[in-house]
Amino acid sequence: MNVMKAKKLMILMLAACMLFIFSTTASANTVISRTDTVTGQGTLNISGYLYVKTSGSGAIFADVYRVVNGTEQHVARGSRIIGGGPRTASFNLSISGLSQDTYIVRYSYGGPLSSLTITSVGF
Repeated sequence: MNVMKAKKLMILMLAACMLFIFSTTASANTVISRTDTVTGQGTLNISGYLYVKTSGSGAIFADVYRVVNGTEQHVARGSRIIGGGPRTASFNLSISGLSQDTYIVRYSYGGPLSSLTITSVGF
């Protein structure tokens, strides 16, 4: 009877560990509330700065969408890997090949980064 209880306890602990691992992986990217709308064509340039909390690496993402018939279509994603903290770091992203249109840009980051500030967005 004790062997059966031990097996059930082990299965329960394994399930709890798996739930924890999957929940932390799923929430790896932090979306910031800022959204930019820009009109133009060619290369979209985004710059800003952030704080790297630890010595690990993190990434910044800029997802670009356009609205077609009232629905957002994902067009491109720009990213930059930044590490070597703790420190404040500046960054520049360039997303090229965009046709003449109005675009919506949304930002997120993952890893040991915080305080993401966008200072410039434009063509």
